[in-house]
Amino acid sequence: MDSYTTGAKFDCLLFDMDDTLYPLSLGINLACRKNIQDYMLHKLQIEESQVPKMCLDLYKEYGTTMAGLKVLGYDFDYDDFHACVHGTLPYEKLKPDPVLRQLLLSLPQRKIIFTNSDKAHAAIVLEKLGLEDCFEGIICFETLNPSTTKQDVDDQKNADDAAPRRGILCKPSLESMEAVIEIAKLDPKRTVFFDDSARNIAAGKAAGLHTVIVGSSALVPGADVALESIHNIREALPELWEEEGAGEHVEAVLRPAAVEATVLA
Repeated sequence: MDSYTTGAKFDCLLFDMDDTLYPLSLGINLACRKNIQDYMLHKLQIEESQVPKMCLDLYKEYGTTMAGLKVLGYDFDYDDFHACVHGTLPYEKLKPDPVLRQLLLSLPQRKIIFTNSDKAHAAIVLEKLGLEDCFEGIICFETLNPSTTKQDVDDQKNADDAAPRRGILCKPSLESMEAVIEIAKLDPKRTVFFDDSARNIAAGKAAGLHTVIVGSSALVPGADVALESIHNIREALPELWEEEGAGEHVEAVLRPAAVEATVLA
């Protein structure tokens, strides 16, 4: 495992959620992809033979399949999409993770979730993992796409002179990274970004963040550190526990239960 020992001091840790705070092997990602394909087939009436390749191609080009579908002009409600895609996920596979909880609570920095998913999914995942009070806030789909409520969509349709809507803002676009830095008031040079996606890591590095690829033992372009598991964070990044100006590690003392993470606007 690579160690990151530049001597920099950090004041914020930015975490992706899915397949970062829990392993890809649980199968949540595969179930989500199947649900997206079912939505494309049954809700958007896309030819069945085209769905699997189209789903993957749009994901690769636009960051999420949802974003790609919107660019292509498909008209659907964002809340309905999220409800269908996440509504039947096997959340029972997610179990409380007291080890990760203790690691997170022992870290002195601000901790923020940055996910492309919607706030309802984020809340369920964090609750299932027992991590709902480990983060200061959640930056999610609704945070980066605030004018996507049903009322806003209706207003858009009813406005004769409305300008074309911009596309969905999401990782791995540099714009999304810059938006998060602004929303959360981050200093990129003092922020560490954890994600399981190589392209998200590259975008984070382009935005000036320190980067950690999770779920891989090998570095990817733009990554400063590679973690096979988020549980290895103390071994790979011991400096996160170091006091300012001191070489000793801070003892891992659990702070009292924090207020449940709220969506940052």
